[in-house]
Amino acid sequence: MRFRAGPLALGLGLGLGRGLGLGFGRGLGRGLGLAVAGAVSGALLLAAPGSAWASGLDVPQIGTTFSSPTTNDAAALYWNPAMLGFANKGEVMITLGVVGGHVGYQRDRLGAYQFEDSLEFAEPIDPAAIDPNKPGAYPRVTSPIFSPNAGLFVSAPVIKDRLTLGFGAYVPYAAPLSFPADGDQRFALQDAFIAVARISAGLGVKLHERVSLGASATYVLGIVSLTRVQDFAAVEIFSEALANPPINQPNDFGETAPSTVRELSVLARPFALTDGYSHNATFNVALAANPIDPLWLGLTYDHGSRLNVNGQFQLDMNDEFFTQDLAGQGLAFPPLVAGDAKLSFRLPKRIMLGIAYDISKRLRVDGNFAYVFWSDLDAFVITLDSPDLAQPEIGLPRRTEVALRRDWKGTVHAELSVRATVDKRERVRVSGTLGYHSPASPDATIDVASPDGHRLIGALGVAVAINERIGLMADGEVQGILPRTVTTSDFDLGNGTYDLVLGGGHLHLIVKFGNGGKVLKGKG
Repeated sequence: MRFRAGPLALGLGLGLGRGLGLGFGRGLGRGLGLAVAGAVSGALLLAAPGSAWASGLDVPQIGTTFSSPTTNDAAALYWNPAMLGFANKGEVMITLGVVGGHVGYQRDRLGAYQFEDSLEFAEPIDPAAIDPNKPGAYPRVTSPIFSPNAGLFVSAPVIKDRLTLGFGAYVPYAAPLSFPADGDQRFALQDAFIAVARISAGLGVKLHERVSLGASATYVLGIVSLTRVQDFAAVEIFSEALANPPINQPNDFGETAPSTVRELSVLARPFALTDGYSHNATFNVALAANPIDPLWLGLTYDHGSRLNVNGQFQLDMNDEFFTQDLAGQGLAFPPLVAGDAKLSFRLPKRIMLGIAYDISKRLRVDGNFAYVFWSDLDAFVITLDSPDLAQPEIGLPRRTEVALRRDWKGTVHAELSVRATVDKRERVRVSGTLGYHSPASPDATIDVASPDGHRLIGALGVAVAINERIGLMADGEVQGILPRTVTTSDFDLGNGTYDLVLGGGHLHLIVKFGNGGKVLKGKG
């Protein structure tokens, strides 16, 4: 039986999406979309400690390649709402684009495994049951990535040189993934769609001609659908149920199960999570300053948020081992187990620092630095609830909660951009960006759902002012991780070589309006 991710989630992603959570750092995310896929797929059957949802989930490009913590465009609502206080006119920013690329993985099994049709559950394993051909490199699998996307930002000065309001609707995290159903990555992920949409409102208040404060509040909607193969050898509660009376079957199953008892056909059960939704909120606060004319400083704190994804799950248990062989001892699942699923985790806090210097009227250098608190995400908490799960005679309840521990670390982002006006009429600007993002997931917990690594980013953009009110921008970005070979994955679950390449192109319509807001009495 094969399940597929639901179309509703895909529809939201295409409708609102700007990104591939896979990772377009500034421009093409860092792997939240992938990250969520890993989180859910790795956790949702209480198991797979090797499944990681890693920093692939990080924020993709928001706004344009010109946007940053020191830019006063409408996308400052996300980057630094304090920069809204320096807005001279109202602005509408509409973005349309497309992102494409691929994730690749070549698994390299380094451990010892039984033949898939074996049924030895505890070491020592009979040498005749060990498959001598199982260790080694396997054919490379890939998932293509393609995502149309869009975004909207509006900034509106209310009081001239004092107060500007902002609004935005965008999808900072999204990832459609589709690997081969029978590929060697199937125990981590087959298909997935992940999206996190944000609707924000905020303001910038100019306290002084050179200093502004800002803040925003955001509604966060998360959507998750995925399929994978769940290895019951990695499920702790299943291990206990077999070992305890009345079955009394010794086994080495559980979170620390060795490779010798993993990936047996009878315990490889197709799993699907569908229609998973989460509703939450977050905020950011920011400071912007122009201490001397050429120098701009921006500092933003984004609080992140918790996602509590509630959805439905289906688990194919249609094998005689689970449906009838042990029925006399109290283990008898229906062929299809279905019920409610909940996954809770935290999207990370982050601190962003921007430093820009106007070398001349036509040339600016812009540095953007960030620290992302992936270390805050210490576990995924998973809850499954279904009367079909209950096996009272062997102690399996209908509702189970498990914390899947992760060992992620904080990441550092560093990007340098050069902006230049290239024509005498000052209507054409260009921007170029180079950047680096450090990895969050260690070798022990990486898998194909989180192809994390040292990430290099490059972007180019051009902006043309049609007239004083209307402008067009076009930009393109490419990013990729340096190919990463892993040999120390926990329990041989994620060993192999990972690669990721993404590219995107976008068009932006910029419309200016108003005259900078109402003039206060005594000013103007």
